[in-house]
Amino acid sequence: MVLNQLPRYVYYLLVAQAFNLIAAVLSVTVSAIVGLKLAPTQTLATVPYGLQFLAMLLTTFIFSFLMKKLGRHLVFQFGCICLFLAGVFGYLALQSEQFYLLCLSHFSLGLFISTANFYRFAASDRLDSDLIPKATAMVISGGVVASIIAPVLAIQFQQVQGLPDFTAIYLIFSVLALLLSPILYIWNQKFKLLQAQQVVTQSLQRAKLPINMIVVAVISGAFAYYIMNVMMIMSSLHLKEHHSFHYASISIQLHVLAMSVPSFFVSKLIQRWGTHRTIYIGFILLMLSSLIPIFGQEGIYINIALIILGVGWNFAYSGASTLLAGLNDQQKHRVQGMNETTIALFATLGA
Repeated sequence: MVLNQLPRYVYYLLVAQAFNLIAAVLSVTVSAIVGLKLAPTQTLATVPYGLQFLAMLLTTFIFSFLMKKLGRHLVFQFGCICLFLAGVFGYLALQSEQFYLLCLSHFSLGLFISTANFYRFAASDRLDSDLIPKATAMVISGGVVASIIAPVLAIQFQQVQGLPDFTAIYLIFSVLALLLSPILYIWNQKFKLLQAQQVVTQSLQRAKLPINMIVVAVISGAFAYYIMNVMMIMSSLHLKEHHSFHYASISIQLHVLAMSVPSFFVSKLIQRWGTHRTIYIGFILLMLSSLIPIFGQEGIYINIALIILGVGWNFAYSGASTLLAGLNDQQKHRVQGMNETTIALFATLGA
């Protein structure tokens, strides 16, 4: 590997992250609509989406523990099985108009996302510390692909002849799982090959991260997700009530782009500003995004707020992830599991 150049296996995780975010964006686009269609009462419409985050909250630390015992690859493959089942349950839910099957679909999707949230940490395993911000940001940038593809899929497969509305969107989950599984297998083979070639690596000699830095990273990532979820759900409901499904999909596309595009340069900002300053700027942008709707409820104000929200989230999340990606082997699985569980808790509260 050339100095300051990312190993090729990182790019497989970039693709995997793109698949993860395609599934997540499709979910946030249709979950409330389908929930409203199948729920016995209107108040239960968001329960499936809430169960998605509950699954993440309940299992994230367990998956982190299993990664330490069994390796990341096996847990990632289990996530693919859950993603496939999410598609099957969603398809059956709409075909039979059974609300409990929709709940099972989103719970299964939450299990997949719980495993996929570790892709960015897997990218930094055994890397030189100087490459960690670049690897973390590179994987997060998979959202650029998702932001372009997911809304197009949502619009094109919203109605398919011979199927109830939105059924084909759930089938996309199963297709993504079938494509993702071999990609993760190849990633694992490439990673093991590089690992076998390394006799001693700097990643094995990482110093123990101080507890105060761990606390800053965990709280920053959790609050960034909380603010984004609250803003995202409120904006999504407002757009779907006052605008067309197509307009709402484009707005979500702009938001996800804003979440992802900064990943192409945020690693340089982290190296220049430091992780803490990058996180601070991220939170300033998050607060700014929450104030913009005060000036107007029209679509343009909501879209501007969503774009600033996405950039602020990226800065705060990338900074926090970079701190935690630098953990040594003794710390990483326990602390990363605790971090993802805390994020899932705050994301659930935000939902």
